[in-house]
Amino acid sequence: MHFKVSSTLDEVCIVFYGECDWKLDKSIQKKLVKIFSSLDSQQCIVCDFTHISSIDYVFCAFICEVLQGKNFTLVGTNTHIDEMFHSLLKYTQDKDSKTHSFSYNFSFFLHLFFGFLGKKVVYFYHTLIDFLHFCGMCLWYFFLSVLSPSRFKYSSIFYHMNESGFKALPVALLTAFIVSYAIALQGVLQLEKMGVPLMSVEIVAKLSLREMGPFILAIVVAGRSASSFSAQIGVMNLTEENDALKTMNLSLYDYLVLPRVLALVIVMPLLVFMADVVSLFAAMLAVKMQTGINFVQYLERFYEYVGIQHFWVGIIKAPFFGAAVALVGCFRGLYVKGDTESVGLETTKSVVNAIFWVILINAIFSVITTRLDI
Repeated sequence: MHFKVSSTLDEVCIVFYGECDWKLDKSIQKKLVKIFSSLDSQQCIVCDFTHISSIDYVFCAFICEVLQGKNFTLVGTNTHIDEMFHSLLKYTQDKDSKTHSFSYNFSFFLHLFFGFLGKKVVYFYHTLIDFLHFCGMCLWYFFLSVLSPSRFKYSSIFYHMNESGFKALPVALLTAFIVSYAIALQGVLQLEKMGVPLMSVEIVAKLSLREMGPFILAIVVAGRSASSFSAQIGVMNLTEENDALKTMNLSLYDYLVLPRVLALVIVMPLLVFMADVVSLFAAMLAVKMQTGINFVQYLERFYEYVGIQHFWVGIIKAPFFGAAVALVGCFRGLYVKGDTESVGLETTKSVVNAIFWVILINAIFSVITTRLDI
């Protein structure tokens, strides 16, 4: 790119030639800056783009910057060039007006707070609608698969049962043991102070079967599997594998969502049973160490006072926990758009949302079973 300068008393005309783009030479930039800075503010600057072959935003931004505060006109432009200069000049004017008239006062912070709150409420509303639509589509494809069992991806279901279920057992059972032991120990201490140490057997047993075993296991699976599902499906979005599936007329629900959901729904009751056993053993240890009640006495009192319904309450909750965790993880994975930052953001949201739904479902079951006296 090169240019020619001609001037009169009231006007300076600069004619540009060639490619006016980001590859502009530094020496030419310095010459233009020197020319523009030496001009009188009363002189009108005419920029002639009649002879250019190309132009981009970088060059336009450079011209707008060096001409800031000057009186200038543009000649030989087309619609594309006019739009670029118009948007850049508008941005510069808005930026200047905000810089000079901005003030931090109470009304500003109030406006900022309610604006932020409003955006979050709208985002929550749209996300909830999308999630309900997602759940509806999952149910629809599940019914289609029930009517035509060949649609079920059995190998994928068994794979995710192993990866997301059984491989989570070590950390889940260890967590269940530690938490159950700590909570049972605190309960036994209080009952011993009240003079009823024998009651600790049925209390900690019922707590283990109804709450500690299923709930702690679901929390661990939510942190492990929800993040895994979101990251896997999110990366598939970024690498356009999901688009490829759609192009081949293959349903994402059949191949990605339903196998994960069904895997957790099937495997969670089995995992909860194992967590119940570990939680009961931890509670048994806590009772023995604190009160001296041996294992035989514990089991006799357990058999006498703890009904089978407490076991089934925990088992029945398990599929709901699994469905919630898998649905949230897959939904957040499909929500990934743009870049790797979106993967991290949606993965974080999936873990938080999955744990929230586990807590909510557990609370709903607690209310229902209490009202029904189960």
